[in-house]
This record gives sequence, structure tokens and C-alpha cells, in this order.
Amino acid sequence: MKQRNQWLFAGLICTICIIDTDTLLGDSDTDEWQTRRLMHPTQAEVQSEREGRIEIYHGLTDRQVGQAMDQHFARIQSMMFTGIVVTDPKGQPKKDSETGKVVTEDDGC
Repeated sequence: MKQRNQWLFAGLICTICIIDTDTLLGDSDTDEWQTRRLMHPTQAEVQSEREGRIEIYHGLTDRQVGQAMDQHFARIQSMMFTGIVVTDPKGQPKKDSETGKVVTEDDGC
């Protein structure tokens, strides 16, 4: 019975990870969640950062990242940004003239 419970638990964890990964791929609700988490964290989120948690933010604009760096510099050790979207002077995402894809900063990886 104990073995069965371990397999059920493992399956549940895998399911949660799959659902969470799907949620993170371009969902506007995710963008709102990330922005809220970055700019207005709850006390529990701030506490988890103090305890060493690092939050990875993906697909935010260069302006959002800059604003976070300016307003929340004390939390910078708890932030990691990937897929930063480059914006034009009006704040709109830049698009590659050949492919039409949104331009993201090259993180060197």
C-alpha cells in the first residue's frame, strides 16, 4: 500500500508540473501573475525570498524589468529574468523585420 501511495503522489506532482508548464507558455493570465508577483509581492512571497527563494520571470518587457530594478532593487537577488521582450520607444514589442517574431534579449546561453 505504501508503494502505491508513493506512485500516486509522484503522478500528482508530475501532473501539477505539466499543468504549470502549460500555464507558463504565453498565457496573458501568467503575464498578469508575474507582474503582480514582481511589483506587489505578498508578505509570504517576500518572506520566501528572504529565505532564499528565487523567482524566474519569463517574457516580461525590458520596461517591466527596468521598473522592477528601480523600484525593488533590495529584492534583486531573488529575481531572474529570461526571454526579456525588447520594446520600441512607444513601449510596444519590437518584431524582427524578416521573421515577424517578437525580439527578445540574448541571454548568452
